Amino acid sequence: MSRPTVVLEPGKPFVLAPAANMSFEIETGQRLKLSQPEGEQVADLISFNRADPRELLSMHTSRAVNLNWRLTAPHKLYSNRSSEMWHIEADLTAENYCGGGYCSEHLNVARYGDKGRGAPNCQANLEKAISGYGMDRWSFNVDACFNVFMTVAYDPDGTWEIREAKGKPGDHITMRALMPQIVAISNCPILFNACNNFKLKPLTVEILQ
Repeated sequence: MSRPTVVLEPGKPFVLAPAANMSFEIETGQRLKLSQPEGEQVADLISFNRADPRELLSMHTSRAVNLNWRLTAPHKLYSNRSSEMWHIEADLTAENYCGGGYCSEHLNVARYGDKGRGAPNCQANLEKAISGYGMDRWSFNVDACFNVFMTVAYDPDGTWEIREAKGKPGDHITMRALMPQIVAISNCPILFNACNNFKLKPLTVEILQ
């Protein structure tokens, strides 16, 4: 079984609705352009080696190889086997969280109480996106998630928090695929914190040759 939710044709942008999810495939050398038409919107992205989905994007490896936790252009992103997966070629917002992680129902309940119960979340979105490949929640983990356009601040006393997104209308990130991949994106549905500046907005996804 190998069914993405969307077949992207190079040069034809796809609008990902607020709180929606998608999966698609990309070939080596093609570039993924992810844009914020209205700004201030976060995307949670995971990806897998198409030849062997047990190899997947790893934020731990990406930070360790780059010796940097603020990954942006011109950094490369790596797999859990230390293979090159992506080369970030352009990043206008230059705000991405690279610590791994995504919102989930259990995490929302722990942080925000009963209002998090049953609320849309990125873990559920990503699981839906990859289900056509016969994969499920246990096919990926928090380390696999690249939180594109998300602002996280670390204070000297060790406190960290999600702060208001800084993306401006038209800001985008462009990443060149360094292997054939299955990609899944959740257009983050969270309104409990400043992640999306308390308003859900669309994203535009495009493959460039």
